[in-house]
Amino acid sequence: MNEQDWKTIADIPPTFARTQGDAIAFSFEGRDTTFKEFDRHTNQVANALLAAGVEKGDRVCYLGKNSDHYFELFLGAAKMGAVTTPIGWRLAPPEVAYIVNDSRAPFFFVGPEFTGAAKKVLEDAPHVKTVVAMEGGVPEWQGFEAWRDDASAAPPDVVLRPSDIAIQLYTSGTTGRPKGAMLMHSNFIDTYRIMKD
Repeated sequence: MNEQDWKTIADIPPTFARTQGDAIAFSFEGRDTTFKEFDRHTNQVANALLAAGVEKGDRVCYLGKNSDHYFELFLGAAKMGAVTTPIGWRLAPPEVAYIVNDSRAPFFFVGPEFTGAAKKVLEDAPHVKTVVAMEGGVPEWQGFEAWRDDASAAPPDVVLRPSDIAIQLYTSGTTGRPKGAMLMHSNFIDTYRIMKD
């Protein structure tokens, strides 16, 4: 498969793993990840979500800043059909709680700067079944790398379509409650092709 054959964003990591496998895809705070490793890690994320009972179309919330692990989560969730719901890290806990509850996400991934805010949110977030600490260090939550690395690195056996939702972004809510704006896999692929041309 080459770039012209991409149907979903799940097609991207294996393509670069094959064509540029040993090149560095991400370098973050002393942690380097090659394209081969990124493809493997995203497979592991996908399989870990599947093993935990996350189904295609389920939302997974992320509260944190940009990192290499965020992109592993985003592409890994996409590979098994889950919808990443990133939450603006400048929001107050009640605003975060609204998004977590509105999305009905069973998984909540939390960056190290936001542990306190997340614990407040979890006091009234009945749909959240599992919390993962993106950089570890929270005794009651599993760390991201350990959670990821317990899963199979095989490509997940999930059928994806270009029209499947890949991400749900919440609006600012200036005239009412924030609303979840959804983007399909095809939105990302089409944008990439337009920008490349």
